[in-house]
Amino acid sequence: MEPATQLSFPFGDLPVELALLILKHAAQPSFSQMEPYKSKNPYSFALTLCLVSKEVRKTVLPEIIHTVLLPQLRNVTAFVDALRMQQTYAQEDHQFKFDYTKYIRRMWMGRFRGSLPGLSLDGFGPIQPGPDLSPLAPVLLAAPSIAVDFENLALLSGCLFHAWKSRVDNHEDSPVLYSPKTITVTGFESMTRQWSSFTKTVHGAAFLASISHVISITYTMIDNNRHAYRLCHSGNRWKIYQLPEWMEQAPFNSLQTFSLPIPHSAHRLAECELSSTDMEVEFSTFSVSKLSARQRTLGIRTIRQTMSFNGPLAVSYPRPSSSCILCQDWLKAWACGLGS
Repeated sequence: MEPATQLSFPFGDLPVELALLILKHAAQPSFSQMEPYKSKNPYSFALTLCLVSKEVRKTVLPEIIHTVLLPQLRNVTAFVDALRMQQTYAQEDHQFKFDYTKYIRRMWMGRFRGSLPGLSLDGFGPIQPGPDLSPLAPVLLAAPSIAVDFENLALLSGCLFHAWKSRVDNHEDSPVLYSPKTITVTGFESMTRQWSSFTKTVHGAAFLASISHVISITYTMIDNNRHAYRLCHSGNRWKIYQLPEWMEQAPFNSLQTFSLPIPHSAHRLAECELSSTDMEVEFSTFSVSKLSARQRTLGIRTIRQTMSFNGPLAVSYPRPSSSCILCQDWLKAWACGLGS
């Protein structure tokens, strides 16, 4: 019997256009991975591909920066450093220059506390950002969809202030045009002082007035207490969802829709604990024009009747499923396309 012939198909034999198309697809970050992002960077394989050649780097970079996740302060500082390097490349007409503003479509800024040079993330007074925000501001404000936590509103406000001040310094009379039309707000609803300070600034109010879609992933003191005392799984047959107070106080003059991701499980707790099934999240969207004052407080049954239902979203989460908003990995859900 003759030995089996091993088939060989060198990747280099492919046409260049087809090879680059395959690499572009392979470079898409693995946001849906089972491993936590802290233990496995979802961008790791794509970043490795950037080392292959200049042409491959140019091809895969748009896939890498389509969705930018900045969950911690160190991620923000690293990203600002990368943007500053790109500014240097652009000035030198370097072969590695790359315009991030053309390709970043979504940006997540997580819950973190700390400080950046020229900006206090913990302060409530007037924000006077230093030049360090000059690379970040145009990139952030060019993304159609952004996510921000109540605790880092100062960072967003600093970028808005920088954009507004730049136009004043350049004697530009036209108003600032903001690309973000969808904003996802996360965090503790009791952080009203930060939100109130943000909405009362000229640049903050103008930015919110341009938003057409809001996604609320915020939680109340009741939610926090239930989670702290491990009561997440009890009494979840009925939950009241209210229009967040912070939304009523904000100048959303162009708001058309707002969405509530509603996590729930169709299984009993014991079944969820035994099986690592994905959490089903009903991403439900309200039409602001059709929402009457009587519907501002909604039970889950009323929600399903009055909302336009966009279908379920599977969110991989290693812990038992529950309807507790604090038990969910919203960073992963948003990275996988929540609200896209």
